[in-house]
Amino acid sequence: MDFDEIVIRTERLDFPALAAGDGPIIVCWHGFPDHPASFGPLAERLVAAGRRVVAPFLRGHHPSTVDQLPFGDGLTLAADAAAVNAALSDEPVDVFGHDIGAGVAGRLAAIRPDLVRRVVTASVPPPAALRTIFDDPAQQQRFFYLFLFQVPGVGEALLNDTLIGYLWRTWSPGLEVPAHVREMYADPAIRANALKLYRANFDRSLHDPALAELGQVSEKPAEVPMLVLAGADDGCITPDKYADAATGLAAGSRVEVVAGAGHFLQLDRPDEVAALTLDWLR
Repeated sequence: MDFDEIVIRTERLDFPALAAGDGPIIVCWHGFPDHPASFGPLAERLVAAGRRVVAPFLRGHHPSTVDQLPFGDGLTLAADAAAVNAALSDEPVDVFGHDIGAGVAGRLAAIRPDLVRRVVTASVPPPAALRTIFDDPAQQQRFFYLFLFQVPGVGEALLNDTLIGYLWRTWSPGLEVPAHVREMYADPAIRANALKLYRANFDRSLHDPALAELGQVSEKPAEVPMLVLAGADDGCITPDKYADAATGLAAGSRVEVVAGAGHFLQLDRPDEVAALTLDWLR
């Protein structure tokens, strides 16, 4: 997919992004360890269907914003997404979020439903349904990296090209790390920012106090119905973890398990993911 590199100027930050196509906008937020260019196969299909795809870099994950991540909490990223939607259109905008981006999209829909038209999330259950995910020892084992990332020095040593390759192969069996992902995480500053996002799960000092009040609604089911996608062969978060997803979703939402797909389902099964996404957006 041939993307244009653009900058989305917002009241919070100027966000570098990859963009392609013309028509109604769908904003695509990436996760870890990933890069906006990984939306390429999905974007190709969405563009062919008459959509404009805009895939921003998460704050702190581009050289131009690498020193702009004082806080790493989910509300910071959701507020960023709200600013992006507002900057892109005077009307509500469709959103697709993968992995960390799924949390971004879910919290955005909860705190600013007026800025969102339709939402698709992939590879992570909705925020309001995540409360019990750590209760399962098998899931704790799959999240080994998350816990090791909390340890100063250990996280920095662990987050390297070898680990990223292992995660990709384990999460989406048979899928190799794209060159653009390796190049992104070769930057020590970007690796440090990725660690900050994970450490913010437990370290309240990494939460923006100016956004604290939004926490009263961000972890509750959003008013906006969402399509939630899971990979049948996901080695990070297995499909059974979506069994209670309905408790964290608005009426009219849907959960779909994509056969033959791992964690990076937009790369594993782009045709199926595009078809489900376009059907939902219609």
